[in-house]
Amino acid sequence: MHNKDDKPRALFLFPDGQLLGDDLICSGVFSSGLEGKPCPFSKGGRMPPPQPIDEASKLKLGQSGGLAPPCAVESLGNLEAWQSAGEVRYPEELGSLEVYKCRQMFLLVVPGLKGDQLEGKGTRS
Repeated sequence: MHNKDDKPRALFLFPDGQLLGDDLICSGVFSSGLEGKPCPFSKGGRMPPPQPIDEASKLKLGQSGGLAPPCAVESLGNLEAWQSAGEVRYPEELGSLEVYKCRQMFLLVVPGLKGDQLEGKGTRS
């Protein structure tokens, strides 16, 4: 298992404004649809590190060669733009981070992986 003092690789977004780290969500510790079991796409109960986007995934995740979580199925834009229509507010310092939908249908951001770091950001459909 991993060290609980490690920084989160991902922060999962909840409608009530709560943010939970990948160590709780991917491991199955947090009560969710995973029924206490680790996510089948996790590595040791953690989100795998971001990987280069391949040609097959670029329409949903961004330009080939950019980075995204390997378990992501879609990029939804940066958090600041994404949350502007809703009432829930997340910390301002997270606003430039890209929001992803994972294979388990959770929404997440990856600390340090900003939308403007993705080449061809505007090319997603």
